Amino acid sequence: MKNLLSITTLFIMASILYGCTAPDKVKSDTAVDNTEISKQAVDSAFKRMWQNVTYTNLAGYMKTDVADDFFAIDADGVSANMEETLADTTRLKMLESLKFKFFDQKIKVYDHVAIINGRVQAFSNDIYAAEVLYTAVFVEQGGVWKYKNWQGTWSKNSPPPPAFANEKK
Repeated sequence: MKNLLSITTLFIMASILYGCTAPDKVKSDTAVDNTEISKQAVDSAFKRMWQNVTYTNLAGYMKTDVADDFFAIDADGVSANMEETLADTTRLKMLESLKFKFFDQKIKVYDHVAIINGRVQAFSNDIYAAEVLYTAVFVEQGGVWKYKNWQGTWSKNSPPPPAFANEKK
């Protein structure tokens, strides 16, 4: 009985190992597409990021959902790491006051790195204020997709950009 249990356990472990490493030659109707699952998780992380990149929410969000080596280059050419981003309260208050419309978004996932490209229009009191082409990078760390990088560029279709830079003191 003990040998039968050992053989059965060994058979189950071997079946699991083979199932995890065998080439996927035929997809069944119940096969899971991990790329699509990852894209959905990254899209959720992006939406969570955008809800929290505000004066009110950013400090708490950065503690849990932002990579330690975060870096951004905004459409107006201002670049900032995590500390500099938190200190730019003028920009954060401005982001909090605007409404945004995202479109043309594409998500690519490469193992533990995801790159999102798209366009976003900003509206101030329902008035079209700007359009930015963006790239956002997320990295998976400990099962969490963390916000790592932002790069924005004014679209050729954008109205003249407003002054976003901090006032010099």
